[in-house]
Amino acid sequence: MTAGVPRAADVVVVGGGVHGASVAYHLARRGARRVVLVERKFLASGPTGRSSALVRRFYAMDFLTRTANTSATVFQHWADQIGGGDPGFRQVGILWLVGPDRVDNLRANVRRARELGANVATQAPDEVHALVPTMAVDDVALGAYEPESGYADAAMTTNAFATRASEQGATVVQYVPVEAILTAGDRVSGVRTAAGEIHAPAVVVCAGLWAGRLLGPLGVDVPVAPTRHQMCFFRRPPDFGPHPAVLDRPHSTYMRPETGNLTIHGLFAYDEVVDPDHYNEGADPGEVLRNAELIAERFPAMEHGLSMGGYSGVYDNTPDHEPVLGAVPEHPGLFVNFGWSGHGFKHAPAVGDILAQVVLDGHAPGWNLQPFRWSRFRDNAPLPRATAADPPIS
Repeated sequence: MTAGVPRAADVVVVGGGVHGASVAYHLARRGARRVVLVERKFLASGPTGRSSALVRRFYAMDFLTRTANTSATVFQHWADQIGGGDPGFRQVGILWLVGPDRVDNLRANVRRARELGANVATQAPDEVHALVPTMAVDDVALGAYEPESGYADAAMTTNAFATRASEQGATVVQYVPVEAILTAGDRVSGVRTAAGEIHAPAVVVCAGLWAGRLLGPLGVDVPVAPTRHQMCFFRRPPDFGPHPAVLDRPHSTYMRPETGNLTIHGLFAYDEVVDPDHYNEGADPGEVLRNAELIAERFPAMEHGLSMGGYSGVYDNTPDHEPVLGAVPEHPGLFVNFGWSGHGFKHAPAVGDILAQVVLDGHAPGWNLQPFRWSRFRDNAPLPRATAADPPIS
């Protein structure tokens, strides 16, 4: 799939994570003639490859519920909708848990998600326990269950998108860093790579943690904090069967099953800012112990589980933990899709299609990207938090 660096293109997509690969695929699918996807290392080598790759369907914001739900349906029916490759989707179900302080939020967001077509329903604590008998629910006031959700394989998904893009005429270039975005006046004119320039009237920056290095010289200043997050592996004891993925608001943790009778477990948020090119990719011993204690509180049977170490990745956290999407009006021909702050994987199928339409047609019917403009940070207009347990956003 790796090709030489062409000297001209109609659209250059910078970044070979899941979002860049999705954008490239949808551009090619929609008839863009010369699409070039450029990745500094190998596909999914950045945060995508270290994602927990949850596939779930609803938020406190309509836009994110719609993109998540649309994307989850794509994962469910990949062969029919994408036409090739395997994203490694496993439909294990996803269960939200909240305490008394979040009940009204979760109930309202489930109601709205159902109106938007998402298959999700609230669960009383006794229903949660019936669904997952091994779970302690004393501190759970309400649950929400998505039976058709689950998780995928992030690297397989990225490579499937890139392969389909290539099959439809796109050029995929790996191990070539993009060093700068080129302009003629204010208008974008291409990119400069370590292997030469690519001239193009449109550039889509899906470079995640490295987007700021390319956009800053153009005056597009988005503060992104490279935040290390740790995930721990635990082998379940023999009498502990499969379980759904769980988003545990009372404990501020999440977990999902993994092959080999394993469970991956981590915290919702970390605050350790690191150099994304040089950081500890393992899990700290103290963090493994902390996660072991938390998973045993939720699943008492895990007192007899076995710690299997862990790994770390890096989130591209924006100040409001929401992405930067769409056209950059100060520079005609420049488009962006980054800053997903750790919850971007699940949205990639739908958002790639939305961005492709914006690039090719100037807009995506039915989708408003204005709230996600880069200038919201300059204008002190951040978005509110929008997880499924947050207050509904009108």
